[in-house]
Formats: sequence, C-alpha cells, structure tokens
Amino acid sequence: MRVGKVKFGKMNPALAWISWRLLLSRKTLFGGTAPLALLGLVLGVAALVVSMAVMSGFESTLQQAMTDVSGHVQVVKRSRFPDDWKDLETRIKKAEPTLQGATRFVFVEGIMAHNGQISGVLLEGLDTDRVNSVLRFKARVQSGSDDLTQPSEVPLALIGSGLAKKMNLKVGDVFRVVVPVTETVDPSSLQRRVGQFKVQGIMELGKYDWNERFVVTGLTAAQQVADIGDRYSGLLLRFQSAQYAREAGFNLSRSLGSPYWVRDWRDSNENLFDAVSVERPAIFFVVSIIIFVAAFNISSTLFVNVVQRYKDISILKTVGLSRKDIIQIFTFQGLFMGALGLLGGFVLGFILCGLFNMAQSSLGLISGMVYRVDSISLSIRFSDTIAICFATLLICFIATLAPARRGGQLTPMEGLRNE
Repeated sequence: MRVGKVKFGKMNPALAWISWRLLLSRKTLFGGTAPLALLGLVLGVAALVVSMAVMSGFESTLQQAMTDVSGHVQVVKRSRFPDDWKDLETRIKKAEPTLQGATRFVFVEGIMAHNGQISGVLLEGLDTDRVNSVLRFKARVQSGSDDLTQPSEVPLALIGSGLAKKMNLKVGDVFRVVVPVTETVDPSSLQRRVGQFKVQGIMELGKYDWNERFVVTGLTAAQQVADIGDRYSGLLLRFQSAQYAREAGFNLSRSLGSPYWVRDWRDSNENLFDAVSVERPAIFFVVSIIIFVAAFNISSTLFVNVVQRYKDISILKTVGLSRKDIIQIFTFQGLFMGALGLLGGFVLGFILCGLFNMAQSSLGLISGMVYRVDSISLSIRFSDTIAICFATLLICFIATLAPARRGGQLTPMEGLRNE
C-alpha cells in the first residue's frame, strides 16, 4: 500500500477533528492541571455572567418601575392658574403623533393617620378613566385591585407595600390624610383639611421611597382634599417605547415653550443611570481578569501537552502536516477548552442567578434605602452575552499562541529522538 503525504488545507475540518481527539485524551483534558484550568475558566465566566446580569437587572428594574408608575414623559405646568387640559393634549398630539395615552395628575403632600400612627405621604391624583392607558398599576398590585372607578362612599386609594406594612393597613381599611392648605385671606397662615380614603389595593411600586410614602387616588378626590378646585400639576404621557421618550421630551419642550416643564422617566434618576453606564465596562474589565488568569492556566496546560506530544507531533509532520497545521491544532485545542469553559460558565452563571433571586426574596440582600430598589430582576442581555463570548474566546486564543508556536517549531527528528 502506497502511503503519500497528506495535505491539509487552511482551516481544514480534519485539523479540528484531530485537535478534538487529542484534547479528549487522558494526557490533555482529563490529566494534569487541565481540569483545574478549565474550572477556573468556568468560574470566571460565571462571575462575569452574574455581574452583568445584576447591572442590567438593576437598570431594567429601575426603568420598568419609572415607566409603570410615572409614565414615559411628564409635562408639568409652571403656572397654578387653571387651563383647558384638553387643549394641551391636542398640542402635544400635534407635536408628537406617537402619543398613546395622557392623564392629568396632581401631587399633594400630607400626613397619613391610622390607629394612632402617622407618616408623611405623597398623595397623587389621577384621571381614573385614563390612568390605565398611561400607567401599568395592574402588574404591580400585590393584593386587592387597581380599579379606582368602583362605586364607594369613601374615595378609593392605592398605597405602597412599605407604607401598608408600616401603618398596618389591609385592603378595605379606611385611613385619613391631613393636608395643610393656605388661607385665602392670610397666605402666611395654614389650615388643615382631612380626607378619608379606603384601601383598594396594595402595590409594589419598584422604588423604596415610593413604597414608603406613595398614595394614589382619583384626581377629583385629591383636588377636593387639597382645596384646589379643578387645578392640576400636569400630564403624564406614554409613547411607543421608553427609549423614544427622551426624544419625545425634547420635541415637546421646544414645542410647548416656557410655561411648561418637560422631563422624561430617566431625568429623575439620571445619576443612577449614569452610574450604571460608567460602572458596567469597569466591572466587565475587572471581572475579566479572572478569565485572563484562567486562560493563561490553559496556556501552561498546553505547553505541558506539547512536551508530552513530541512523538505525536513528529508523526503528524511526517505524514504531511505543516508548521501552520500544527499551530492550528493546538490553537483549536485552546479554543475548544475556551468553548467548554464558556458553556460551563453560562450554565453555572444561570444557576447562580436563580440562587440570587431566591436569596434576595428571602434574605433581603438589597437595601432599598441605599439602592432605591428592594429587589432586582436579573437580566442577561444579548449584547452582554456576545461580549462575554467574544472576550473569553479572544483571551483563550491569545493564550494558546505561544504553546501552539512551540509545537509548530518542533521537527520530526527532534520529536522522535526525544522519544
């Protein structure tokens, strides 16, 4: 039988197959330091997955809370004089045809009193027949209902979960809100007005301060307790998407002019969102150091593998493999180990994310007073996944170059002589 030289083309699948077979042997993947190097890579990728999931989850949780409870854009009146709010809505629709919903709102600061306990609250009045087109209270109701249109002798209200716990309130309970009102004759003196409200629903509003002091009721009830007639603070707006809200806010600010103050959902927590955008790449780089260390452990493993494979390399070169083919074989080995570490890291990362969700619900890992939110819905973005995969494989590829070149420089006679 005639044996000729075997020619392998560039990036030939046969090289990948040879690399995979050599990798699965006891000398490589299942022997020496290879398992520890692979475990280090798995832990590094898992740490990166969890850290990015926490950062993305914090941002998306805060964004969802802002848009659900305060809408995409707020148009606040600078003047206290009454005006035709329907005319204002028409002007907004003309400037931004993508408007999907609008509702009037008014904010009134007061003191809640119930069973001998008091607490400062922020009473928000909304158009009950329009609120569902702008806000998403239904998804945040923990107990009771978000329907404020049901007939009742006492005005219905929705309260935050923290406030309900602090004041020991349940669905169906009646509480009082005391509001200071300036006298018409002497603006320097105040008189108090007391309004009664019935708890219709208890909500998880997504932000600690909202949960601790937010009370939502109908616009008419809020106007009556504050004695402001038909005046309102402004309009809450919803557009086609939260990402479009900032552009819509700029357009409305130019169109409506100085009598109105326009801000989008991001403005009230701009510092937090800016902090996330700055910290995300920094955390990605810092945690990637773990992958760097693990990748160079893989490099040392491949160096040992080259020494142990002198005979095999010599035989492969004898049958026709070139220096570049040998380099590709060991490069494939490093990339295969990187892919295995990547897969294991994502699996472990998903498991750790699930454990984190369980722990934060039972142990209260996140302080709402510090981070503004009591819990985070972990989110692994597609862009983060691509970045993790690219960074891991690139680091592993760079780490394999030195041992791969060492294997490629070996001559057939040198390898057989050492054996």
